[in-house]
This record gives sequence, C-alpha cells and structure tokens, in this order.
Amino acid sequence: MAYKHGVYGERAPALDTLPMTGVATLPVYIGTAPVQQLADPKAAINTPILINNFEEAKEKIGYSDDWRNFTLCEAVYAHFRNRVQPVGPIVVINVMDPDVHVTADSEDVAIVNGVGYIDKPAVLSSIEIAGKTKGTDYTVEYTDGRVKITALTSLDNPTTVSFDVMDVEKVQPTDIIGGNTGGARTGFYVVELVYVTHKMIPTILAAPRWTHIKTVKEALVQRAQKINGHWDAVVVADLPSDSTGDTIAKAINWKATTGYTDEILKVVWPKAKSVDRIFWGSTIAVVRMHQTDIDAGGDPYISPSNKQVDITSPVLANGTEFLFDELQANSLNEKGITTFNFRSGIWVLWGPHNANYEYGAEIDPEKRFDASIRMMLHLTNTFQARYMSQIDGPLNRSVVDTILNDAGTWLNSLVADGKLLYGSISFKETSNPTSSIVEGDFVFDVGITTTPVAKSLTFRVRYTTQGIETLFGGGEAA
Repeated sequence: MAYKHGVYGERAPALDTLPMTGVATLPVYIGTAPVQQLADPKAAINTPILINNFEEAKEKIGYSDDWRNFTLCEAVYAHFRNRVQPVGPIVVINVMDPDVHVTADSEDVAIVNGVGYIDKPAVLSSIEIAGKTKGTDYTVEYTDGRVKITALTSLDNPTTVSFDVMDVEKVQPTDIIGGNTGGARTGFYVVELVYVTHKMIPTILAAPRWTHIKTVKEALVQRAQKINGHWDAVVVADLPSDSTGDTIAKAINWKATTGYTDEILKVVWPKAKSVDRIFWGSTIAVVRMHQTDIDAGGDPYISPSNKQVDITSPVLANGTEFLFDELQANSLNEKGITTFNFRSGIWVLWGPHNANYEYGAEIDPEKRFDASIRMMLHLTNTFQARYMSQIDGPLNRSVVDTILNDAGTWLNSLVADGKLLYGSISFKETSNPTSSIVEGDFVFDVGITTTPVAKSLTFRVRYTTQGIETLFGGGEAA
C-alpha cells in the first residue's frame, strides 16, 4: 500500500443486494464457474459458497460473460444485476476443476510496453513460456477477466505462450449429479452441506444448462427431498428449446413424454433475452421467485406468476426471438409449463403451476398451484427448524402447552396476514398412543388451508334496459 498523509476519499462497490433478515428463501445453483481466476481455485470446487452481491461473487468464484462455459455467472448476473430488483443471497456450487476440465492450448501473445494479454479462460498455474521462468522472467495474473502477462525480463513480441483453458465440454452430467464417496461430496450432493456450512435452509435448487437432461433433472429432484433428513426444496428446470422443443406443441409433447411431471418441479420454456444477454428460463424464474418471496416477508404464499421479469423477449436455444400471445402462453400453463407473457407494457413470468399440473386432471387442492406447494414445504421446514432444540429434552404438559401456544401464535399471524386461510395445531391422544410415547415419539397435528391463487377473474357484464328510464328523469311521471 502506498504511503498516505492527508485526507482521502474513495468509492466502494455498491452492495447491490437487498438481503432480508429471516427470509426463508435460499436459491442454490449447481454449475460451473471461472475459478481459474482465483488465487486458490481448489477452495471453490464442490463446496457451497454464499454470495451476497456481485462484487463478492467475483472475489469468491470469479466472473466471466462467457455464460456457456460458466453457468453460475449467469445466475450471479441475473440476481445482482437485473433491472427489476437485485436480490440475494444465493448459494453456488461449482463443479468445474482446473486440473480436470481443461484443454491444452497456445497463443502468440503481443507484448507491448512489457505487457501482454490472453483473452481465453487460461489456468494461471498452467501458463508457460518456453525458455522463460515464471516469477523470474514474467508474472501472470487475472485482471478484468483477462490474463495479464507482465515481462520482468525481455520477452519476444509476439511471445508464444502455452496454457490449459477451461473447457465446459469436459464437464459431464455425472459431474453435475456428483456423489458421496467416503464423505467427499460432489455435485448435487454438496447441497447437503449448505445447512451445515451456512446455517441456512436450501429451498430452491437449480442447474441452468443441465436440467433439460432427464438424468440430471431426476437426480436433482431426488436430492431436493429430505435434505439432511429434514428439509424439502423445489426444483426449477428447463425444457429444451432446440430442435426438440422449438415450438409450443413440441415443448408440451416433450414434457409429457420425457416425464417432467414431478410435484416439486417447476419447468420453464423457452429461454429469454434481456437486451443482448440470453438467459435460461429457469434462471429468470428463480430470480422472480426470490423477489416475490422477499416482497411477501419471506413466506412463499404468493405465486411468482404475473410478476415483472427483466427480459425483452422469449427466445429459442439458437437465440431466435419467439413471440406468442397470452392464449398460446395459457396453452403451456394448462400443461404445467411456466413461460413468459407481455402485458401492460412489461414482460412477466406466466404460469402459477408446478410440473405436476394438467388442466382437467384429478389433483389434490394443495398441489394445484406453485405457491400452495411451496407454502406447505415452507411450513414443514419451519416447524422442524423452530422446534429442533426440543429434541432429547423432557416433554411434559408444560412443554406441550408451550409448543401449542408458540406455534398457534405463528399460525394465527399467517392467517391474519392473509398468508393462510386457516391454521391450527393440536396435541391429540389418538395421535399419541402409549406405545409411541414410551418410545419418545410425539405427534402434533397441524391443519392448514393455503391461500388460493387467483388464476382468473371473470367480470360478467350484462345489458339491462333499466338505464333507459334515465331518459325520462329517472322514471318520474311527466
């Protein structure tokens, strides 16, 4: 640091997120990040990393606009650089390893005034110049997403530099799915470390670029249930918008025939463009869910459908604009597909259902809408977190009453705020036979009615001749 003597002022990066104390929503993204930019890449591989703002993301996982190779950068940008409402925190899990997922490369680098640049995602530790020694003849570092080579001794112009580049083609679905070998978790299995590491419950899981692969989707849905034996999350996935799903009819057929119909799954089609950037639909949906939950005080009782998203048009996988009207969007919704709709001068997320929904099918009331499904999971997660401290303590009548009063007060507050229509808790003798009590197993019965989603409003306008009387002074005698 330079010597200072005097009074100084400097501008610090904005903390461009709006974290909310006690917010229940925590999106977790699994994918690839440009960790080759970091001084210690190993610290950012297969570990849950909490991100609160854009600058923090650059420090912890690096950043690149090459979202095809580095999918987690898309999520970071969408959450902290969107023009509707920056929102966080999020957790990211990077599976990309600069020792494994690389391809050998070389380049003739122009050296001007002792400095040259490599614009490719080169791994710093792999950079070599024949006949020269790193640290003695030259140094390398990442700056503004590029590798900067600084000559310490004379370098040719241009200088041939060899290096490894990060290569997403080397990342396979099996890397994203991961596993647990002797306690060493990778991929989706790292989700189990989110609560242990950050004391936060993962509630939304997503893996943009990967979840239109059926084996990946199924693995993520499986990992989202009873995380750590307790927590339940929803999964947000994409339907393909390439040649297998480049029309509405194809998307509907693909969803049905491929089995994207899980209750805790929300599927989105197609991709979306925001000015000059293209996002996976799932990324846009997760951001909107997060924003909606924060606006609702952390309780996910409001559907993200019909809420503004930061896009300028839906697009197909090849980037081609694909416009459709509300009737066509509804044809997707009735098959459990969430999409986008243009109304009142803005683009909104459109579709209040999860993937299990199909219009006309027999579906339990609490499973018809995304908000109802998420609210039920939110309640079970909260009860577990709220009363975990009671485990292995004595359960006498005083403790039972304490739980009933505390939980009842909370449920009543949700009803008073319109987040539930009804909520009650009881401790019944029929649910707690002596055989269970002596084993230390107790059951509290909770009755819930979630607040329904106003999927449609119909105003019936009927003609009547009553108004004609006003022509004669309201019907008074002449």
